[in-house]
Amino acid sequence: MASDNKAALIDGKAIAQTIRSEIAAEVAQLSEKYGKVPGLAVVIVGTRKDSQSYVSMKRKACAEVGIKSFNVDLPEQVPEGELIDKIHELNANPDVHGILVQLPLPKHINEERVLSEISIEKDIDGFHPLNIGKLAMKGRDPLFLPCTPKERFLSTWHSN
Repeated sequence: MASDNKAALIDGKAIAQTIRSEIAAEVAQLSEKYGKVPGLAVVIVGTRKDSQSYVSMKRKACAEVGIKSFNVDLPEQVPEGELIDKIHELNANPDVHGILVQLPLPKHINEERVLSEISIEKDIDGFHPLNIGKLAMKGRDPLFLPCTPKERFLSTWHSN
């Protein structure tokens, strides 16, 4: 039985540019309609090269599409309580619609505790224990479901 299945070559860079253009247009519409733009806080602790590079790409992508980036860079030895205080500030900031904490965190910080402090409405990665639990339960809808970065961020922004 012969198969006519053929591989299709896709242009990832072109697709990414199309998605960025769509997001930029949506952000411009939101700005015009509401007088504000979505805000994303990216929290990084320490100076790991791989994490710094990844966060830099996130911040650059925000700038390219018009999303306001809130940069929180903390030293490697920051006390856990200080990191949690910063997350509480971001939770309370009405201009911040999404929060990402770059992982891994240093060994002296309880990752689970820190992630559970992110407001469930601003938990872009969907790591909040309520989101993870509902995601794992058959027939339950998570309060926040990470999907494509565009959809998950803009759906969070629309709800605020």
